[in-house]
Amino acid sequence: MTQLAISYFRNLHYPCMIVKNLVPAGPRSYLMAVNDSNVSKRGFDILMRLVNPRDTLQLVYFANRDISSPQEKFIIRDYYTKELQEVGPVHSEFKIVECPPHTTLANTIIDYVNESTADVFVIAPRTTQHPSSLTTELLNSVLVTMLLCKN
Repeated sequence: MTQLAISYFRNLHYPCMIVKNLVPAGPRSYLMAVNDSNVSKRGFDILMRLVNPRDTLQLVYFANRDISSPQEKFIIRDYYTKELQEVGPVHSEFKIVECPPHTTLANTIIDYVNESTADVFVIAPRTTQHPSSLTTELLNSVLVTMLLCKN
């Protein structure tokens, strides 16, 4: 993705889809990277307005060994599991993926998404003047269609 295209994303305050592959017309498979931030929770709320009951959804918290405590993992799992039960499609799940030692968070996410069968990868980046290095790296390296749930 060009620097010009990435620079346009910094001013967006609404969801945006970056189509890299055809998205099926029927039931779709979504994979969303989540965390405990309010931005992530609002992004999840936006996604829930877009998914259909027959779609599948996998929420994944990518746990960084140096930062993620067992208590934080429990809080995140509890929150998103309850949300999925309340408003998620029938075929939905929450998962925690541990970042392997000596691997960056970005590489862990990219490898996981590119090895998945998801039709759409969803993130909820902060709306800032410049996209974070993580967002930029994901935009450049993830091979599936991406949905940015900016708000």
